[in-house]
Amino acid sequence: MDSIAAFIESAGAWTYVLAPLFMVVVAILPIPAEIPAMLNGMVFGSAAGTAITWGGGLVGAIISCELSRKFGRPLAERLLPARTLTEIDRVAVSAGWHGLLALRLIPAVAFTALNWAAGLTAIRRWTFMWTTAIGIFPGALVFTVSGVGLGWFYRANPELAMAVSAVAVIALWVTVRRYRRIHSETATTSSQPEES
Repeated sequence: MDSIAAFIESAGAWTYVLAPLFMVVVAILPIPAEIPAMLNGMVFGSAAGTAITWGGGLVGAIISCELSRKFGRPLAERLLPARTLTEIDRVAVSAGWHGLLALRLIPAVAFTALNWAAGLTAIRRWTFMWTTAIGIFPGALVFTVSGVGLGWFYRANPELAMAVSAVAVIALWVTVRRYRRIHSETATTSSQPEES
């Protein structure tokens, strides 16, 4: 990551254009935003890095939602029964901003998937925008500031930083596999018919 950060810094003033654009793309496509956010922290520092991560993520989320609203909703109307769409809209609207904000604050909920899914429902644009702006800020701050600390740590102790990074990656991999296994077992159990 240190070499990537150095490459980004070599772009000069263009980094202030390219970094936000990259965050927009990350928000539109199913690409994890954690590493780009940390790179923003390493390159731009805490304040500017967080602003770039948060602003790019917000713009990308709005673009995703609007694309889904314009192209995805008409497609869903052709493929799904009207009653199904009406029920989805009813659930989304009844959950309101509370439900949308809660989903934004749950790390397990995929950021990009929620952006696209929201555009398929009757959720109001303004509600989507402000809940996204508030909901993604904590993650943007944490990961960007982590990048600031990681950059300093790596430059000060490269061998130890590599070892810690390897342990963190392994721990994350084990956690994700365990979560998927538990989720799969729960889904299997709930889908089995109850014995009468």
